[in-house]
Amino acid sequence: MIKAVRIDHRLVHGQVAFSWTQFLGATRIIVIDDKAANDEFQKMALNMSKPAGVKLNIFTVEKALSKMEKVETLKDTIFIVFGCTHDAARFIEQYPKFKEVNYGGIAKKEGSQQFSSVIYLNDEEIADTKKILDAGVKIFMQQLPTSKREELKLN
Repeated sequence: MIKAVRIDHRLVHGQVAFSWTQFLGATRIIVIDDKAANDEFQKMALNMSKPAGVKLNIFTVEKALSKMEKVETLKDTIFIVFGCTHDAARFIEQYPKFKEVNYGGIAKKEGSQQFSSVIYLNDEEIADTKKILDAGVKIFMQQLPTSKREELKLN
């Protein structure tokens, strides 16, 4: 069962690996990120970052889409993490089954607008976010399970 979906540019790090995974009772983390899936060094680092006893899959968007029928049958409690809004929007447009997405960390960059202390969106990311919202998915911002949950509102 897919328990939660998050976008976090850091992928599997302290907050995801321990706070969220433990809070959700996740037994499997699925990272959907084209860049990470094609980088052997990053895949190795992500595998070292995950909690002991938790399974980890790292897929491109296309590979993840092809695996969703099988993923839906797994007995695991699944936590899906996207590395960027672009990959999330591409995935969700073809797999519009998620009810909500947690924007957990999107780095500040040139020309980005601040939406929370850790969410900065540039024009492309805002366009991706609109695609996600248009698919009927609610977006909220929450860094940690103990943090306040805020709805993401575009101007």
